[in-house]
Amino acid sequence: MQEKVIEIIVYILNEMRDSKHLNEIDVKSLNKSGYTDAEINSAFAWIFSKIESGEKLFTESPDFSKSHRFFHETEKSILSTEAMGYLIQMKELGIISDLDEELVIDKIVMAGYQKAGIEEIKLIISSLLFDFEDKTMSVNRLVLQNNETIH
Repeated sequence: MQEKVIEIIVYILNEMRDSKHLNEIDVKSLNKSGYTDAEINSAFAWIFSKIESGEKLFTESPDFSKSHRFFHETEKSILSTEAMGYLIQMKELGIISDLDEELVIDKIVMAGYQKAGIEEIKLIISSLLFDFEDKTMSVNRLVLQNNETIH
């Protein structure tokens, strides 16, 4: 379920980047695409938690960015082109930080994948975002059950 929440977060942030407000995002199209209300609510909860804590939703504009990471040949041999593109998109949308990007790549390399795709990247990013190892933080309870709603 967490990978689907990531997909919804990406969709919402892309819509917001196109100058839409949160209340203008077509949630019904997400339902029609097969996402559950719990997944959609979890995505919005994650975004609201970022806003509430004062974190930036988007990284600096590419014109002001100080650097761009290049993939090493070893990383290129393990990550599919689509996976590298997805990882860059996650960073550009501000979903992950530079440090998170390094952690994702390290986990992929250390896991011994022969070829990692988008699904493997989504799995690792969801574990970073929802911090499954530290259950003490209140933000970690953003993954809702099927019968829960954010009001």
